[in-house]
This record gives sequence, C-alpha cells and structure tokens, in this order.
Amino acid sequence: MEPKPFPTLETERLTLRRMTQADADGLFVLYARPEVVKFINLEPMRRVEQAKMLITMFEALFESGRGLRWGVFTLEEGHLIGTCGFKEWDPRRFRAEISYDLAPDSWGSGYMREALVAILDYGFHQMKLRRVEGLVDPEDTRSHNLLTGLGFRMEGVLREHDFIKGQFQDDMVFALLHQDWEEDNQKLED
Repeated sequence: MEPKPFPTLETERLTLRRMTQADADGLFVLYARPEVVKFINLEPMRRVEQAKMLITMFEALFESGRGLRWGVFTLEEGHLIGTCGFKEWDPRRFRAEISYDLAPDSWGSGYMREALVAILDYGFHQMKLRRVEGLVDPEDTRSHNLLTGLGFRMEGVLREHDFIKGQFQDDMVFALLHQDWEEDNQKLED
C-alpha cells in the first residue's frame, strides 16, 4: 500500500503544508522566541540544528500515523508564522489532541483561528475524528479564548498532569465533538 500524501490546506490568507528541512530557518526564528515556547516543554532554540531535528520529529509523527503537524505560511509572502496540527491521534478511538503556536507579531490577527478551522474541518471529515482535545496551561488565556471561540468546551482540570520545564503543571481539558462542530457551522450558514 502506497503511503498517503501529506495534505496541503489553503485558507483565505494562509497555506498549511508539510514542513521540510528548507523551512528550518523560519522554524528556528519562531521557536527562538521565549513567548512562543512559554507553555510547551521546549526551551527557546539556540541553534538552527534544533529546528531541523524538530522537523524530523514532525515527519516521523506523520509517517508513524500518530499525527500531522502543518507549517502555517502566509499566502502572499510565504513566511512561516506558526505551526498547528494533531498529535496523539488514535484512529481506533476516533480522537486526537490539537496543538499550535504562532509568532507573537501575528497574535491578534485571526491567523491561528483561520488555520485551526481548516485543520478541524480536515480532522473531522478526512481523518474521521469524533473528538478533538486541547490540553491548555491554566495561565494560557489566549488558548482558552481561541478554543472556546471555536466551540471547544472546558471539561475539567487534570491536576499535575504534565511535567514541563522542571515543574508539575495542571492541564485544562478542552474538547470539541464532531457533532458540535457541524451544529456550530450550520448555525453560521443559516
């Protein structure tokens, strides 16, 4: 059986595509920013080789069938401004965890909402997901607002669920079901 090609998605202002080693410089600039890695288990990058290794990890995630990670590029200039995707994908249980990051100079632009709408639609219709979860640091109010604005519901808090940067961290669990996504989109069309 031939491997499935990595999907490229296009929105009004963005192209979401597989990152290659040619994108390492842009990914390095993104992950060198402390505010981008504040809530994830990465320190700010110091060398472009770290970005190359991360791209290799994203490729392995896709090839193993455990997830997808798109680079988020501006449609006009082709600049890498963020990443987004699904991890912990379990096709037998029809669920995955959403994950994303965006360059600070693009915060407040609506870019990540636009990108997540595209990947959620892909996830529910092409990957046949029934449930998408987002685990969010309680202090990450931008993510809280983004996910609830997309229709995710906060389901609870997992106390000391993660160990990030040498500390135990609670995770707020947000979830979106396929049926809720369809109902919300139907309301927008009416």
